[in-house]
Formats: sequence, structure tokens, C-alpha cells
Amino acid sequence: MNWIKEQFSLMGGFLRGGFRRTLGLCAIGLAVVAVAGFAIGVMLPEQAVQVIGAFMAQIEESGVISEEGTLSVAGMLMNNWRAMLVSAAYGFIPFLFLPVISLVMNGLLLGLLAGIFQTEGTSLLVYAAGILPHGIFELPALIFSIACGVTLCRNMCRLAVSSPDRRPMLELLEDLLRVMVLVVAPLTVLAAFVECYITPVIMGAVM
Repeated sequence: MNWIKEQFSLMGGFLRGGFRRTLGLCAIGLAVVAVAGFAIGVMLPEQAVQVIGAFMAQIEESGVISEEGTLSVAGMLMNNWRAMLVSAAYGFIPFLFLPVISLVMNGLLLGLLAGIFQTEGTSLLVYAAGILPHGIFELPALIFSIACGVTLCRNMCRLAVSSPDRRPMLELLEDLLRVMVLVVAPLTVLAAFVECYITPVIMGAVM
């Protein structure tokens, strides 16, 4: 128990440092891209439908949907964990800041879907009912994982150019691992259960 408290304490110190600023910028970036995606969805509805259709086809192939046609908690968990880990692991490649790609893609999809609802005359309340229940957990998990990737990439850049601001890689990885295990993993578990069992009920109530 003391060890767990120590890990949370160490993570708290890390979150109160420079990581907090990165986290805030990633959250703002996701919101800005989502708004841009909404505008694109309203102005180019046909293209937006094609993009969302391709995304849904990928979802079906990922094992998220069970043979009975319902959402699978296990499949959802594996898909979410894989997405979060990839978003963070992209940070090992210096200079390119590939984790931002995950931010742009997810923000764009959120905005495009809202734009489609708007152009088709469907209430955005239905959109909110389908996104917010599990999004309360999944979106913060996504932002945290992308911020981990951005932080890692920035340090990789500093290591590559021998910047005096670089941190020892092992020390940084320990901090990022704490965030992924203590914050991202629990949030993705909650998001998967809510999306499979609660979101459909709420959607049924508002439609």
C-alpha cells in the first residue's frame, strides 16, 4: 500500500511540472481540431460521410463488435489500449511529433460526426448521448496518452541534439509509465464498460 501511495505521489509531482502545460495544449488542440472537423462536416457532408464510413469499417474489422452484433468489452478494451499505447509510443521517433497525428485524427472524427448530424437534421443531443457518456473517460485518456507521446518526443529531440534541457530517459519513462498505468489504463477500462452497457441505453432513451 505504501508503494502505491508513493507511485501516486511521484506521478502527482510529474503532473504538476511541465507535463501539465503539454496536457493543456493537447486538450486545446483536440478541441480546435474538433471544431474544424465540424465545419468541414457541414460544408462537405458527402466527403464527411465517406470518412466516417471508412472509420466504421475499421471498427468492425478490429473485433470491437461481437458475433451477436453488440459491442464487446474485451474488444473495446484491446482496441483502446492499443490506440493509447501507439499514441504514446510514437514519441520514440524524434522531431516528427507523430503523436499529434492521433490528436488530429480523433479530433477530426469527432467534429465530422457532429457535422453529419447537423446537416442531416439530427439533434446534437443524440450526438452528445452517443459520445459523452464514455467520452468523459475516453477523451481524457486519449489526451493523457498523446501528451505522454509529445513529452517523450520532445525529450528524444533534446537527446538527439545534446540539449542541456534533456532528462535522463529512464527517469522520464518511469514518469510516463506511471501516467499510462495509473491514469490512462483505468480510464480506458471505465470507457469500455460505459460504451458497451450505458451509452446504448442513453442512446435508446433520446432517440
